[in-house]
Amino acid sequence: MKSTYKKILIACLVMGLGLLVYDYVDSKILFDGKLLRNETATGPKSEELQLRFKGNDKDYTVEISDRGLTQKQLKALFRQATEEIDKSYLGKNKSADQVMYDLNFKKSYCDGLINADFKFDKYGLINTDGTLVKEYIPDEGEVVNVIAELSYEDQVELYSFSVIVVKPGLDTVEGQLNAIDEAVKKADESTRTKSYMKLPKKVEDMSLTWKKKMNFRGLQIILLGFAAVAGLIAGAKRDEKQAVQKRIEEKERDYPMIVSELSILLGAGMSFRKALERIIAKYNAKKSEGNIRPGYEDMAITYRKMVDGMGEIAALEDLGLNSESKEYRKLASMLSQNLRKGSKDLLECLEKEEHYSFEMRKQRAIRAGEEASTKLLVPMTGMLFIVIIILVVPAVMQMNI
Repeated sequence: MKSTYKKILIACLVMGLGLLVYDYVDSKILFDGKLLRNETATGPKSEELQLRFKGNDKDYTVEISDRGLTQKQLKALFRQATEEIDKSYLGKNKSADQVMYDLNFKKSYCDGLINADFKFDKYGLINTDGTLVKEYIPDEGEVVNVIAELSYEDQVELYSFSVIVVKPGLDTVEGQLNAIDEAVKKADESTRTKSYMKLPKKVEDMSLTWKKKMNFRGLQIILLGFAAVAGLIAGAKRDEKQAVQKRIEEKERDYPMIVSELSILLGAGMSFRKALERIIAKYNAKKSEGNIRPGYEDMAITYRKMVDGMGEIAALEDLGLNSESKEYRKLASMLSQNLRKGSKDLLECLEKEEHYSFEMRKQRAIRAGEEASTKLLVPMTGMLFIVIIILVVPAVMQMNI
């Protein structure tokens, strides 16, 4: 590694010294007062120099214009610009004698070297960007002389040509629509005193069929109904899922207490059935006061099955199969296995499960606190944003004033 660092350092030193020597020779020895210009139309550049005069040393900035054109090059450039205008100005029009579509006037030509400004001997028919003002074009058409003022820096050259602007003919869709527009306007004006307007059924050689646009409010209501039902179904499923999740969480909160009570009662010498009977009797006394706990409800159902004649092992297996909580499935499996084999290791297993369940309860409480603090971030962020707006907006308004 050290040899690698040494090689890198030596390489940097050699390159740095080489560049220093090159820059010194280029700026102090070989410089002969000539500064290179930028290419044509790329813009000026500036060069920082050191100037000595009459014993004074000063930093001096020289502004260097980009390379200009010779008269021969300028003439060729203007000629190229006029050729580009001739090739492109008609746009969609086929001939200058019948201009019915917008002309294609650009602001610059020759890759931006030549600026162009278009003027006309008759204003109001063509805009400077080439668009036609069709409502002012007479029916018989109009000749318009176009003058293109081409410029490069302070050099100006004029190029002129003529076009005949006409309204679109009836052989074009645009002309047909224009004729329909005029007919509709006449129908409107002729029926101003009536309570309704009668649309024309024929214009020139065109038969017109009018229909109102279909209103799809009914379809919108149908779609809205489907969306509402879908939303309600999705909301109901979400609520059902949340209710199941809440029930599981409540069962998990009850689980440590159930395991603890079983461990204490079985440790006191009671049988599993008697212990469960004592737990359910205690729960029923609290339940009468309105304190319903889902975990104890599952244990109560299991006890009722035993009272109704189902075996203890079968009742516990039903608890494991029907419970949504893995803790209760685990407890049911542990109790049923010990009832089959005998309760020799049952107390030890219950004590371990009790310790585990209380530890899990502690972890759930910590996680719930973290989730609650995370949910508080959104309103806190909103409040911070409001405070920032209250502080910043008045300051910005004062700056604008």
